Parts: sequence; structure tokens; C-alpha cells
Amino acid sequence: MAARRSARIGQGSAASAARRGLRALLVAGATVVLTLGWLRFRLRPPAFDIPTRGATLENVTVVEPGRHRLENRTIRVDGGRITAVDPAAPNAEGPYAGRFVLPGLIDMHVHHPPNTLLGDVELFGLLFLAHGVTAVRDMGNFDGTILDSRERIRRGAAAGPRIFACGPILDGAPPFWPGSRVVRSAAEARRAVRELVRAGVDCIKVYERLSPDALRAIHDAAAAAGLPVVGHVPHSVGFREARLDDVQHLTGILERSESRLTEARLRSIITTSAVLDIAHTPTLVMWAKAARLSDDARLRGDPGVRTLPRYFRDVLWVSRSDPRYRDLSAADWMELARAPENARRVARRLYESGIRLRLGTDTMAPFVLPGSSLHEEMHEFEGLGMSPEEVWAAATWQAGEALGEPGLGRILEGAPADLLVFGDDPTRDLSALQTLEAVVADGRLYPVEELEDALALRRAHDESGLVERISMQGAAMASPGRS
Repeated sequence: MAARRSARIGQGSAASAARRGLRALLVAGATVVLTLGWLRFRLRPPAFDIPTRGATLENVTVVEPGRHRLENRTIRVDGGRITAVDPAAPNAEGPYAGRFVLPGLIDMHVHHPPNTLLGDVELFGLLFLAHGVTAVRDMGNFDGTILDSRERIRRGAAAGPRIFACGPILDGAPPFWPGSRVVRSAAEARRAVRELVRAGVDCIKVYERLSPDALRAIHDAAAAAGLPVVGHVPHSVGFREARLDDVQHLTGILERSESRLTEARLRSIITTSAVLDIAHTPTLVMWAKAARLSDDARLRGDPGVRTLPRYFRDVLWVSRSDPRYRDLSAADWMELARAPENARRVARRLYESGIRLRLGTDTMAPFVLPGSSLHEEMHEFEGLGMSPEEVWAAATWQAGEALGEPGLGRILEGAPADLLVFGDDPTRDLSALQTLEAVVADGRLYPVEELEDALALRRAHDESGLVERISMQGAAMASPGRS
């Protein structure tokens, strides 16, 4: 009898201990959930109200760069389209009367940051818009979220430019960038392109370690789908054999040893580009920033760099964190210092020979900022001998034609409603870029003052102690240059 009572007491004690353990586990779980919820709340950036579609710009001067200028016009926008460009009524007034309206700018080479709780994709969107960039071509996305970001902007869940996306980079083994799609054979290449086409990409981005067989298969599959093949000239093929639709960064032309770029070779590049209708996106601003990375204190001190969280300038953009620069020798750095002028020389010859040039920046490369870097690239193109109006034509409707979106970069009935309102005419002087007053992106009107207010709130959020500490630690852990 005593033994049975002891057993019952023991069983009761065990059950009681189990209940206490379960309660402790539930409390711990609830604490974790509440803590994560609190962190999510604290890390979430300030909300930004997205305007509805629709706008009227009365009594403005319409400037289609390289095409025409129409004074005293009223532009009407309904949904995401321009519905009318009519003569203004006599004495018509409005908040932007007397201003100049131009098509929105297009950056033909950007990369977006990972889509995390920190909201950097949304920050990039605001920065693009605040500088008049209403469309971008994303040239390689590593976390697989770019198509979702494109859709969120389309439906008005986030502010930003319209996105044309290549999806992941296609590269050989081992890939240069983690997150690339590795294709080792023609069969893998065809399969990769088919999958990207089904996902809804706008272009196919290729990289330097592809085999000739894989590149040929990519071309065939992309052509069948009507998609351009853009990117880097692979090391395994020559410039002519690569036959890319749009060559990025002058790859296949500017080699590590400039002794290879003879006058005869440059003439051959120009002839091949003309015969095969190859365009070039030289990203001159990227070359200019890369050349200064060996002593980047001045780059980090640029006030514009403060528009992005601290971990960009102090973790991701130090040379030891970037696989392109961390292993360079002293001789390599000296050669990189000469690269910007070499790139300008080649781009100038391409321009003078009538080869099509695209304006792209390589945003996400060290110290290449979203939005403002396209303004820098515009000034670089002016330095090639282009007039401001030629630069604007290349950055608007010529880029729109390359992207295959009917009417993109134009101001006419039925065209996509991507418009910029300026106090002064920037096709006369690029310094007038600083007079931007309003942006219409996909039919949504954003006064620049409201975008700047949103960016100021975002900067205060990013510089708050907890957010900055967590973002710095996360960037350090994720950095490819960490030891």
C-alpha cells in the first residue's frame, strides 16, 4: 500500500514537473514571438503613402529630347497612361504652370539590394524617384525577389520606378557571384532560359565564366522567346563571337592589360558593333568610383553617401568586401586608376562612330548611389562630346525603345505616364537637373518635396541606435569579404 502511495506521489510530482516545463516552454516561446514582433516593428522603416494614379499638368512646355518642344500644353494622365497632350486653355493655371515637362529618366544598369525587413528595396525606390529615375533595368538579382518587387510597384504597394528585370545572372562554374544561376552545358542553359521566360523576365544576363556552348544555347533560347541577351563578354569567346545585344562595362574591350587595346583592335570593335548592331552601356560612373577605392575616405565623406544606411559605406563598400577588388596588387590598383580615362576614350570613339550608347550606373557597386549616380553618368556622357539634349534622348526614349515598351520615354497620347517637371530646361543645361519639382511614375504624381521628406524620415530611422547596430552586424555577417 505504501509503495502504491509512493508511486502515485511520484507520478504526481512528474506530472507537475511536466506541467511546469510546458508552462516554461510556452512562456519562452511567447517571449521569443513577442521579441521578434517588437524587433520587426522597430526595424520596419517609416511608411510612405503611395498616391493614386491620375494627374493634370496645365500650361507647361513639353520637351521630347531630340524631337520637339511644345509650349503651352496641358497633359492629362488617367491610370498609368497619358490620355491627352492638348493646347492649354488661355490663362490656364495650376501648380506647375510655366514649368518644363520631360520624359522620366531610365537607368539601364542597376542592381537592387536584398528584400529584407530593413526595407532597402523601398529606400532605393524613393531615391530613384527623387532624382527623376522612373524606369530601371535590373541586371542581376541574387535573392530571387526582384520580380516580386516589380509587381509590388506595379500595383501601388511600394513607391519606385518601373522595373525591367533579367532575374539571376547566368554564369559558368564556379560562378563569380554567389546567387548566380550556374549553367555548365547547352542543355542546362536552355533549361535555365526557359524557366526564366516562364517567370516573366525582360532580359537574359550572361557573365564571364560561361562556356561557348552554353552561350550559344542561351542565345538560341532567348531569341525564341524574343528576349535580348545582355551582360559581360565571357572570357572563353571573343567580342564578335559573343554577339551580345548590349555589352556592359565595355567588357571584352577593356582588358586588365591595356596593351591589348590597340588602334586596330578598337577599330575592329567599332566595326563589329556596327555590323551586329551591338549597343554598349559603359557605366562610366562605376569606373570613376572604382578607381578611387584604394583610398576611399573621400568617397565615404560624400554627403550623398549618407542617403544610404551606414553599413553600405562602412561594410559592404570597403574594398576587402568586394571580390572584384579585394585581391588586387599594387600594380592592379595603378591600372584601375587609369581605367576611367580609358573607358571614356573608348566610349568617346564609340559615340563618334555612331554606335548606340546606353546610360547605366551599376547601382549597388561601391559608392554608386541610386538616382544621383545617373545624373553623374549624364555629365560623363556630356564629356564625351554629346549635347545635353543628346544625353537626354539617350536616357529617355532611346532607352525605352531598347526595353521594348511602346511609348516609354515619350510624351504622347497612350504612352506610359512617366514624366518629370522642372523649373528650368535641363536639355539646355544639365545643371537644371537640380530644379526637379515633381515626378509622375506610372501615373502617380510625387512632389519632390514629399519624396525628400520621406527620405529624411528614413535616414533618421536608419541612424537610430538599434536599427544601425543590427544592420551593421547583419551586413558584417553576410559580407563576402568577412574572415
